[in-house]
Amino acid sequence: MSASRPSLRTIAEVVGGSFNGPSDPVIEHLLIDSRNPVPGDALFIALKGPRHDGHRYIKELYARGLRNFLVSEALDGSRIPEANVIRVPDTLVALQALAAWHRARFTVPVIGITGSNGKTIVKEWLFQLLRTEERIVRSPGSWNSQVGVPLSIWQLGPEHTLGIFEAGISLPGEMEKLEAIIRPTIGVLTNLNDAHDAGFGGDHAAKLWEKTLLFQHADAVVYTDDRSGLFNAMSRDGCVIATNDPTATVNIQRTTITEGSCRVDLVFNGAEHHFAIPFNDGASIANAITCIAVLLHLGKDPVWIDARLAQLTPVDMRLRTMQGIHGTTLIDDSYSNDRSSLEVALAHQQQTAHGRKRVVVLSDIAESDREPEALYRAVSELLARHAVDLVIGVGSEIFAQRACFPKSTRFHPDTDALIANEDPEHFAGAVVLVKGARRFAFERVVERWQQQVHGTELEIDLEAIRHNLNHYRSLLAPGVRVMAMVKAFGYGSGSLELARLFQHEQVGYLGVAYADEGIELRQQGITLPIMVMNPEPVALETLHRFGLEAEAYDQRSLREAIQASAVMPAPVHLKLDTGMHRLGFSETELPELLCALRGSKLKVASILSHLVASEDPGSDTYTQQQIDVFKRMAMAIGEVLGYKPLWHIANSAAIRRWPSAHFDMVRLGIGLHGVGVDAAETALLQPTATWRTPIAQLKTLRSGDTVGYGRRGIISGERMIATIPLGYADGFSRKLGNGVGRVWIHGQPAPTIGNVCMDMCMVDVTGIACRVGDTAVVFDAQHPLSDLAQALGTIPYEVLTSISQRVKRVYVRG
Repeated sequence: MSASRPSLRTIAEVVGGSFNGPSDPVIEHLLIDSRNPVPGDALFIALKGPRHDGHRYIKELYARGLRNFLVSEALDGSRIPEANVIRVPDTLVALQALAAWHRARFTVPVIGITGSNGKTIVKEWLFQLLRTEERIVRSPGSWNSQVGVPLSIWQLGPEHTLGIFEAGISLPGEMEKLEAIIRPTIGVLTNLNDAHDAGFGGDHAAKLWEKTLLFQHADAVVYTDDRSGLFNAMSRDGCVIATNDPTATVNIQRTTITEGSCRVDLVFNGAEHHFAIPFNDGASIANAITCIAVLLHLGKDPVWIDARLAQLTPVDMRLRTMQGIHGTTLIDDSYSNDRSSLEVALAHQQQTAHGRKRVVVLSDIAESDREPEALYRAVSELLARHAVDLVIGVGSEIFAQRACFPKSTRFHPDTDALIANEDPEHFAGAVVLVKGARRFAFERVVERWQQQVHGTELEIDLEAIRHNLNHYRSLLAPGVRVMAMVKAFGYGSGSLELARLFQHEQVGYLGVAYADEGIELRQQGITLPIMVMNPEPVALETLHRFGLEAEAYDQRSLREAIQASAVMPAPVHLKLDTGMHRLGFSETELPELLCALRGSKLKVASILSHLVASEDPGSDTYTQQQIDVFKRMAMAIGEVLGYKPLWHIANSAAIRRWPSAHFDMVRLGIGLHGVGVDAAETALLQPTATWRTPIAQLKTLRSGDTVGYGRRGIISGERMIATIPLGYADGFSRKLGNGVGRVWIHGQPAPTIGNVCMDMCMVDVTGIACRVGDTAVVFDAQHPLSDLAQALGTIPYEVLTSISQRVKRVYVRG
């Protein structure tokens, strides 16, 4: 592959940048995330936007050994004397230009996929169907953005015979840029719904036109001919293959749903064909028919297609992270295993590890396009580049190539042997990536090694939280810091994983409620400043030992802090009561406070207060009064101290509504979790959590039957009732019983019936096609957390923080 890669000077010419540096290395890898490995032949592209700036990480990357940078800002060369630097006006434009240049050097067929839904599924299924026939390069995960597409195309090399890339847009003008990079020879339009309509002013036709720009130079386009305007796999008119030849239509004659599968009868080029799809939900059937149409266009034999369809497996491109036994963290990627997805998984593991030991459990690689020795040597080099501490191989093929791996590698013939002979106690505290081809059933390993096996889970999207953090950062003036609140178990989302994310994102402070929360973070390697906000009888010496910063909010706590400062100069935060009337020094107590501070050695890190109703326009006069009181008191304190500590009073709502109250730092809490001050702001944020549980049992009940304790659920007529393992001990309030609450099954509402029990509840699924094991959703992106809070007559804060810690937390990225 090296022969196809350009030198740094060549890249500078391609992107129209100025080059300065002592050497001209060949560039193999493009890097935009400082958390990823930094091989010497990598180029870091310092992307910059309203919510992020890659230039902040250059010093850190240089210290780690990276020497090649593409930037848009002037750098201090004396601090990075060995750096090779290309400077351009816009690094994103340069990245896209480089990718377009690279794509133009290859003539292999390329499939470009777009649409509102199903892009990633269709891409992955085409890979599953064609991987024994072609040497395929494809978009990793859901890399379909203005940044993801160029990085995907960069993988294209002379060894590949087919490319499959997806393209996603949200605004006008974006697809033309992606088309110039992908240049598909075959286009695929999966479907079109109202996603991202807002970016096109609600003009559905304009969005469709924008998406079709991907196909302006394609030789053929596969799309759905749905004259009703709705994409419905069960009643569609057919898949159309538009080429320079007369239009060829895949006419769907009938679809027959059976238990767990679907038979599709269709006509193509005048001949009738029959295909068995191993799924029976509408979305999967639609995606499979699209894949069939692509394969028919490629000239594949229908009998061969039918045989390959039987081998399709579900696709979940999001790596799921959860707590394992013996202090391990498990990353579940147990459904596929090829080199491309392995590299993505290893990068995810490194981002998750934050310096902890890394273990990879790896099955035989599901590829046949390389000689085994060359394949496993490349895999071993990839593992070494990502600094994996221990590899555990499973399968006969990887064992046969054991000479390619370090001597410390352990091997097992199959999954049963792995489970019987490996104990996570031997790598306690490590981050363990479980990566296996589907036939190895590594989900059994995850089930055995995970800490919690309760079927009910709260899935947290860390990328969505990062997006929300950057949204609020974009509203702040330069130099204003962020204190990210991780109290109350990180608002129910897990304080440790959030703290690790915020540490990488270089927030100014973390805020916790009690000392125990801060101590746990310190013991897990969190080094950010941590402020403990609430009073409790904990010795200041204990806080000082763990590097935690206390509040002084009354004369007693202030006196203790001043006394302690004589022997240990730990930072202290002064809390003022400007109208909350909870904790803090009031303005009438200010003279006494100033007297105590005069002559003391107390190191005041910040002065803070709490706004009572910053989200409420009806209370704006009161909020302004609070801000005025805070400024008067803080200025007086600064005059006595002889320096200005940090000032902070703004919460999530005030960041948006009260820019005059940003001062030196803001405290960001519920906004991180996708809840804005109003509907307009919430629309700019991303929902971060999905609460789901499986159906445990289904029962048919008839008139006169009753459901649950107290016989409160009374059946009228014949009803299908589902029991789900979700009760008030999990945080699903008893107030939600008897039809007040509901869950969503296959997108349809299922109201509760009867009282909510401690560990279970029952819902009415009459008319919903479901079976045991299907998922019931409490809230997710389509069914907002705020709706559940409204049903309970409370606020989203309470709902999130009430979710029990026995509910398994699973972390994904995007």
